[in-house]
Amino acid sequence: MKRQRAKKKNPNPNPAFFNNVTMKPCQTWLMQFNNVLLLLFILFLPTQLGKHFFFDFSYLSGVRVDYLAPTIYLTDILALILIFLNLKSVIRWFINKKILILLLILLINLLFSQNIFISVYRYIKVLEIIGILFIFRQARLSKKLLLSGFLIGAVFELLLATAQFINKHSLQGLLYFFGERPLDLSLPGVAKASLNGVEILRPYGTFSHPNSLAGFYLLIYFFILTSKKFTNTFAKNILLLVCSLLIFLSFSKVAIATYLLFNFIYLWKSHLKKTCKLCLTSRIFVLLVVSLVFLQATTDPLSLKKRLQLMQNAFSIIAKNPIFGVGIGNYLPVQHQFPERFAGLINQPVHNIFLLLTSEIGILSIVGFGILFFQELKKAIKNAPYIFFVILLTGIFDHYWLTLQQNFLLIGVILGVL
Repeated sequence: MKRQRAKKKNPNPNPAFFNNVTMKPCQTWLMQFNNVLLLLFILFLPTQLGKHFFFDFSYLSGVRVDYLAPTIYLTDILALILIFLNLKSVIRWFINKKILILLLILLINLLFSQNIFISVYRYIKVLEIIGILFIFRQARLSKKLLLSGFLIGAVFELLLATAQFINKHSLQGLLYFFGERPLDLSLPGVAKASLNGVEILRPYGTFSHPNSLAGFYLLIYFFILTSKKFTNTFAKNILLLVCSLLIFLSFSKVAIATYLLFNFIYLWKSHLKKTCKLCLTSRIFVLLVVSLVFLQATTDPLSLKKRLQLMQNAFSIIAKNPIFGVGIGNYLPVQHQFPERFAGLINQPVHNIFLLLTSEIGILSIVGFGILFFQELKKAIKNAPYIFFVILLTGIFDHYWLTLQQNFLLIGVILGVL
């Protein structure tokens, strides 16, 4: 009798994610459809197929700015369907006390926004990433499926990036619909590098910039490397190799330096230090040599000066709007009021996610979020230090974790799975 009562009292697991309970044929079909959508979302996550909508606020001095254009991506559509399929559970997640406070703070920020239409769009993107985080948190997705999705996408990007690197231009054709942009060494603003006097096109893959490509696969690399849940050693090692090649091919100095530093720490803490010091030394040596080959390439000689100029602009914006900021997503229109020292630079966000976030939502909101999610932050540093510090370190030198679709949604996927 006690056993029977215990079974009755056992709460039914979340039906939206179809845990191990007896299911009707309809539920089984929905579960399979849900898993297919999750796989498609992971597969298309590196791509940027989407439709931009350019309004008056999307132009600065007559120049179209993608960052200010509301965009519907294929991944947005897949995310919307996933959220709709699990709507009841997602709503319960959103009425969590801390989530509600976060959304309320950002809602108040809209009142102080320089352009409310831009801020509303960015607010919707925040809702999306919170929803994606929950979807992958509760989906209990097969690690084999997750590994396969990341691997297929990475191999596709490696093949495309290699072709761009060899040909020194984009391939276009059908690849345009995956998000490949027109690239050529002769085009202004295209990321280039010089190695031993030879000019190189830094491959973009289907990303907006090689740095974004590097950051994306840097995060996946350390997620796969440090997770003990992936038992398929062969597929895991192949994915790690492909991610490494993409990081090197990007010629992103920050990503390569971060890759080298954290690999050194990981290897130093591994069992190799006790079991095979020669193996440890050889691995570190190979990583160091390969990394230095790519790090010695010369990229934009004005990169440091440009970044410092953007940081000065950000500090000026924060000084003028310290409490509430200029409104989420409104950094560029406000920065556009500053004099332009470098061509096209004024239409770029500051290359620091912390300065960018502070300038948009203000110091008060930053402090509030820090207090609100202190325990979660502390737990993240303890349980997934490599993931946390990869975002932290690369975020100090670039903005793609907040501004670009692929990197932004990847954070939601990784945190959800963790």
